[in-house]
Amino acid sequence: MTAVNAHSSARVRPSVSVVVPFRGDRAAANRMLAALRWLDLRDGDEAIVADNTAGGLLGTMQVGEVQVVNAPRLRSSYHARNAGVRAATGDWLLFMDADCVPQADLLAAYFSEPIADDCGALAGQILGDPDQRSFAARYARSRKLFDHADGLIQAAEGGAAAGNLLVRRTAFDGIGHFTEGIRSGGDLDLCRRLPAAGWRLDFRAQALVHHRHRATLPSLLGAIARYGAGARWLNERYPGSSPPWPLHLGLASVGRDVVGHVRARRIEDAAFRGIDGVGLVAHRIGYAMDNTAGSLK
Repeated sequence: MTAVNAHSSARVRPSVSVVVPFRGDRAAANRMLAALRWLDLRDGDEAIVADNTAGGLLGTMQVGEVQVVNAPRLRSSYHARNAGVRAATGDWLLFMDADCVPQADLLAAYFSEPIADDCGALAGQILGDPDQRSFAARYARSRKLFDHADGLIQAAEGGAAAGNLLVRRTAFDGIGHFTEGIRSGGDLDLCRRLPAAGWRLDFRAQALVHHRHRATLPSLLGAIARYGAGARWLNERYPGSSPPWPLHLGLASVGRDVVGHVRARRIEDAAFRGIDGVGLVAHRIGYAMDNTAGSLK
């Protein structure tokens, strides 16, 4: 094989449908559309946004080559993702969140190494946006909230968030798509169903997106409470898999650490550790909440 042919062969990869659920305002929509322009799409690829807004916001905007499908029934990212998949034609499905910005060669990074035949999904890496300077965003970034290597949900333990997750279409169809009717926990549920159907989840650290974290503490804590509701739903579905976070021991540890940081004049560390404690309470409150998705009507 000549060098030119070898290079051409290396560039061949399966087709990919990028599916993004969206629920936000016009400014968020513009940021999402700008981020999607970074993607290294080729012939056969497509970018699909599932509009999960009550009024169909994206239908009133110029979206370029992005395909928009409506997901008007439930206020749920999982309902929206399934709606996007129904319009997708690619061999692989890349699920990405609307508040994520991909590196320019994201798709090439996913296929930079051979993918085993029994690999049903690959978790890419999700790091916090380094340009966000709000206290809440700095806190979330320090805690590596969505980091698939070192965060709360780790690919090595068989889990991944759908903010950057590449799934083989045949595997996705075979396990029955995302569970609908829920607010949180559907991505971990999908990952748990993969090995039950004979598929493996792998990790591609080089396939990177940067996540735009919640900019305010109330919004961030509300999201943590929602994760708590999803955790209880997962624990009921897979007993023992997602127990409530240990509140009393956790708060005692937080208190000791806050005192230590203050004495050492590490004020931001003390503040961040204090938010850990508030997050524990928010998660426990969420654990008692309903995880049912509401209607958009």
